[in-house]
Amino acid sequence: MTGPAERALSTGVPFATSSFEVTWPEVPLPPVAPSGPGAWLLLTDEHPAALGRAVALALALAAAGDDALSLPRDDLDELPGFLAERPVRGVVFLTGSPYAYHDPEAAQELLLSVLSVVARLGSGVRFHLVTQAGGEPGLVFLRGLVRVLAVERPQLRASLVDFDARSDVDVLVRELRSDAPDDEVRWRHDVRYAARLARVPFAVEVAAGPGAYVVTGGLGLATARWLADTGATRIVLCGPHPGASDAVVIPGDIAEPGVAERLIAAATADGLPLRGIVHAAGVRTDDPSAGWRHGVLGARRLHEATADTPPDWWLLGTSATALAGAPGETSRATADAWLAAFAAWRRARGLPATIVQLGTTRLPDLPRPYFSTL
Repeated sequence: MTGPAERALSTGVPFATSSFEVTWPEVPLPPVAPSGPGAWLLLTDEHPAALGRAVALALALAAAGDDALSLPRDDLDELPGFLAERPVRGVVFLTGSPYAYHDPEAAQELLLSVLSVVARLGSGVRFHLVTQAGGEPGLVFLRGLVRVLAVERPQLRASLVDFDARSDVDVLVRELRSDAPDDEVRWRHDVRYAARLARVPFAVEVAAGPGAYVVTGGLGLATARWLADTGATRIVLCGPHPGASDAVVIPGDIAEPGVAERLIAAATADGLPLRGIVHAAGVRTDDPSAGWRHGVLGARRLHEATADTPPDWWLLGTSATALAGAPGETSRATADAWLAAFAAWRRARGLPATIVQLGTTRLPDLPRPYFSTL
């Protein structure tokens, strides 16, 4: 692809040295030295599935010689005092069924619940998030929080452990008791994989030409000019976009009901085929909440609006915050992580989606395994 997204990604820098993606090599647990009994505080989102897993985990920890403590959500204000009186090896937050977080609004509520726990934790305890996401963006997005906490509160050593239905609860006990330095881990069929950020060639290609295209976000005008230069028949922008002489502008907020449907209807009027969508809402903005509203909710609206008229390709643009983290960028990083997971979720269902994460090539100087392959 030669267009505005490519130029914005890294002006004048070869993509072979400036493009990154998260890889998942197999990383076995390190040997664990024998230790005496300890205690763990288990918290949940109070979804029935999470409560069931917490009980199973408590029993497995007891079998390993450790104690499992609990604290109801209504007593969360007592968490600092609770931990001061009862030293624990770690605080574990278990989430419920992925289907409970299919809607972006539910995912945001989960984020607020997790943040309320993090805000009450001191520096002397490690924080673990445990999911059984099944690829659901409404749980996978939590990796964005872990990336921000690695930079913002490294003393928490926050981790995200995701396991599939075929992995036994004993592997979670082994993971917790190992105190391994990896901060993003997946267990699949009792095999352990850990996230590593790696340099990769930039290989995004989209086919432009005759047909209809829908464009949202701050890169809209530049994208429209590129599409027009490559022979697009009709370009529809989600407004406002003053000076868009080569495009049809549909006013409205992409996150509002009905706007996405109007965009698709305008693009496909007279039977014109929908060739592509460029959804970059929330990228070029100083408002971090725009990532969730315009980026995440907008993507969901477009997904639903194209159920009967899927495009040939769909390019999602986000910031790179979910890849490397940044202090104070929890909202943006988690929204970007949701969109990256959403692209993978669509591809798993045979639907087109490609993610391009735009940002600086400067990476945090952190002694974390996540950055060890760079």
